[in-house]
Amino acid sequence: MLSEKPKTKRGILILTDVMTVSLPLTIFFKADIPYATKLFLQGTGYTWAAIIACMVPLGLCIEPIRFGMKLMAPDFIIPKVKIFAGLCLLSALMAIGGYINATSPVIRELEFDLRSSNATAGTEYDIAAITDLHAGKLMSRVRVGKIVTSINQMTPDIILLVGDILDDRDAELSGAVDELARLKAPLGKYAVLGNHEYYLGDKWAKKILEEQGITVLSDEAESVDGKFLLVGRNDFSATMRNSTRKLLIEIVPDNNDLPIVVLDHTPRKLEEADKDGVALQISGHTHNGQLFPFNFIIDEIYEKGWGPFQKGKTWYYISCGVGFWGPPMRTNSRPEILLIHIKI
Repeated sequence: MLSEKPKTKRGILILTDVMTVSLPLTIFFKADIPYATKLFLQGTGYTWAAIIACMVPLGLCIEPIRFGMKLMAPDFIIPKVKIFAGLCLLSALMAIGGYINATSPVIRELEFDLRSSNATAGTEYDIAAITDLHAGKLMSRVRVGKIVTSINQMTPDIILLVGDILDDRDAELSGAVDELARLKAPLGKYAVLGNHEYYLGDKWAKKILEEQGITVLSDEAESVDGKFLLVGRNDFSATMRNSTRKLLIEIVPDNNDLPIVVLDHTPRKLEEADKDGVALQISGHTHNGQLFPFNFIIDEIYEKGWGPFQKGKTWYYISCGVGFWGPPMRTNSRPEILLIHIKI
């Protein structure tokens, strides 16, 4: 069909070529492209990549049907153009729905009883926690501001930012990171660095976050209200970026008798927390794959890709994150702000 309409074919090819090269242009010529143009090109490139990612699994689902029809009815003329048009339509709908989903975070409430088995009355705390904000170009100041407002409306006792808060250095240029200064909680706001902060430079990232009144825990522990010990761990990527990652037992004081809450961005080697008596660990990093069908790959890579689970006496929550990396799309989970009720 397209071969009979060369102008249409040429137009489609030019459009797809432009979308294909738009993202590399922003990487290799980032200093030469105006900021607004760079935003447009990066959004276009990431979205095109996501549409392709949607089309591939859809095509893989349709291809066996097409092959079966060809075997069972050899004389049947398969409407290839209509099938291709249907794939494009479904992919476009997935992209639009994925964008709406990615920019509409939900508040997910959780409860964890961290008291010892012989404890009676306890103290309750409300924790607001987010992971994988990825503030930068596409996670703009306006979007970050809306998330900050949602967190403040929850009136938490303490706020925890569990890594990959920053996506690129444009988080500073766009003012997106400045919105974090508005976060308010009586017991403070704490963060750990994720792999993206180490890619950007951990010293720079720590400085930028501390300027917003956030306490960054780098393999450090701090008593909160005298009721629980908050431990923030360096990410596993620290060891690849001229930094270190201590063992958990090296961070927790020898005389500690408080329940331990750990912030550890990447959910690897989870058995260490259970072995060292951690009550609750909050992690992120996985995005639950962000786009279908990558959630199945995540489930194979990590012991748990998303959600709560218990290992021994330790509770874990692996968040799918509040933001997005790359394309502003999510097709397999809702971005989430956590409101965690703990009893100590």
